[in-house]
Formats: sequence, C-alpha cells, structure tokens
Amino acid sequence: MSDRPGLDDADLEALLGPGAHGYFAGGAGDELTLRDNLDAWRRIALTPRVLVDVSERDLGTTLLGRRRPHPIVVAPMAYQKHAHASGELGTAAAAAATESLYVLSSQTTTSPSAVAEALGPSDRWFQLYVFTDRSVSHDLVAEARESGYEALVITVDFPVAGWRERDKRTGFRVEHPIALNPSGPPLTIEQLFAMHDASLTWDDLAEFAEAAGMPVVLKGVLRADDAERAVEAGAAGIIVSNHGGRQLDTTLAGIDALPPIVDAVAGRADLLVDGGVTRGWDVAKALALGADAVLVGRHVLWGLARGGAAGAEEVLQQLLAELDSTLALLGCPRAADLDASYVGPRRAGEASSWP
Repeated sequence: MSDRPGLDDADLEALLGPGAHGYFAGGAGDELTLRDNLDAWRRIALTPRVLVDVSERDLGTTLLGRRRPHPIVVAPMAYQKHAHASGELGTAAAAAATESLYVLSSQTTTSPSAVAEALGPSDRWFQLYVFTDRSVSHDLVAEARESGYEALVITVDFPVAGWRERDKRTGFRVEHPIALNPSGPPLTIEQLFAMHDASLTWDDLAEFAEAAGMPVVLKGVLRADDAERAVEAGAAGIIVSNHGGRQLDTTLAGIDALPPIVDAVAGRADLLVDGGVTRGWDVAKALALGADAVLVGRHVLWGLARGGAAGAEEVLQQLLAELDSTLALLGCPRAADLDASYVGPRRAGEASSWP
C-alpha cells in the first residue's frame, strides 16, 4: 500500500472502475482546490524544540467535553460499498480497532443502526445532509439518536452540487441501496444531489438541533464570520472544510482558513479541520494552529479499497504512529500542548498552487 496514494493512481482506478474512482478521487472544476488541499500542509514548516524529555507521549484530545485517545477522526464518506464490499462496516471496524471517532455519512450504503452495532461502544457521530423532503432527514436523525450516535454533524456547504466534471464524464450511478433510498432503484449522482435542500438557512438549524437531542457540529465553514455565527446559533463544534475540494473550486484550503476561525471562535466551540490530511505531521500542524482534531477521508478510503477493514486500519495506525513520532521529534510530548510556537513561517516563495 502506498504511503501517500495519489488521487489518480492507475491501480485504484482499475480496482474501483472509472465511475467510482472518479467520484471518490475527483474535485470540482479544474481541481485546483483539490490539489491545494495537499499542498497547503507542505507550505507549513515545523519548528522543533530540543532536549525535552519525550520518553512518554500522550496523543489525547478533548472533543465535546469528552477525553479522546487521539485527534484523528474518520471523516464522513458516501457510498463506501463502491470502494469495497465491506463498505461502512469495514471502515467502522478500522475505526474501532484504532479508537478513532467515526463519522457516518447520511449517504451511507449501510444503515446507521447496523454501523452502530458494528462499532459497539466506540465513539460515533452522524453526518446529515438536509434534503428537500425534510422528513427523510428527520428520520435519519431519529435513527442515529436511537442508535447511540453522540453528535449530529450538519453539512452546510452543499446547497447544490459542485461542478464535478469527472462524474459528468463517467455517468457514475450509485448501485447499492442507501439509507435515504433503501429500496429504490440505482440513482445517478445528479438525481441524488437534486434531493439536497438549497433553501437551508441559519433559521433552520435550531429545528434540527432540537430534533437531534444531541450536540450539533457544523461542517463546511471557511469564514470567520460564519464561524462566529455558528457559535451564536449554539453549535458545539465547527469543521473547517472545503468539502475535499469537491464543491467550489479555488476556495481556501481548510488549514489556511483555520487561523482566523480560531481567533473568532476563541475557545467557545471545538474546532476540527479536514482536507488533504495524509501524514501524522499534518495532524500536528493542525493542532499547533488551533484545531482540536482532524478528519481524514480519502486516505482511509484508499486503504479500505485496497484491503478492506485491514487496509483502512493500516492507514489509521500509520497516521497514529507518525503523530507519535512527530510529537517526540518536536519536543512536545503532549498533543494537547501543541501551539503556534511549533510552526514557523510559510516556506519562502510558496503560496497557493492556483493563481
């Protein structure tokens, strides 16, 4: 398995087929943000301390008031049975084996209750898209609540689908039953995306928060003023995200958007960031810049595609080992103690990869 599987790996395309590979690997428009999500981490330099006792290290963090073993979260990813026959159950097994918080997509090809059963006592959140037929969204929230999901992650950067040319070329269809359409026929991506409610506003959040009966985390925030409004609306957490470069091309990378959001939120909500995290030192950089945790998506999915649950677990174990090593080499034995003193200025001459 490649340490950093490329987004266009020929073996992955051969394994998944052009439709599924294009869906999972692709981004919006010219895919400039997709590439910048990876490049943004490389632009940040680390500044280690020396002669620090790092013989014992602690990767722990706190999210929603609970101590977690480490800050790596498995991101919500749709249609996972198109990556591997085990689908979401394989990823859940990998998350449970590594004590990783698992966020299940509402576009899951395995029911939320079945995934919860597979996870057992392991930590889990449920990601929600709000659909035009809001009863569908409320039914999914009810199933998540009854199945012991701890928080509701509402994705707020998807009023309509991004311009995804790979999907247009391949005509990818979701052949597996999904939670919002469990007994219906296969649907094209366009048909599925047309179900999203483009009228969703801040005024609707309270309705879903009340129905959820659990903390609400907003996913897809890139602006400090939106982050501040999220806190004022009662969000317990914010995921700084550009949807993996899949929505609006030439937006900021999540890690580049993070610092002003940290300042605006000022500790009033938990902050997570995603987009292009492939190494343990990426995780350390995110924590140093003010995040409480990171979400990892495609990197875990490629592991699932190549090796099922064992492949996904291998990816997570390597990320954890790299983070542990990074803490030692940074001279910071506790992940919770990482701060801006451990990162230097952007590398000279390096900026966004798009004009």
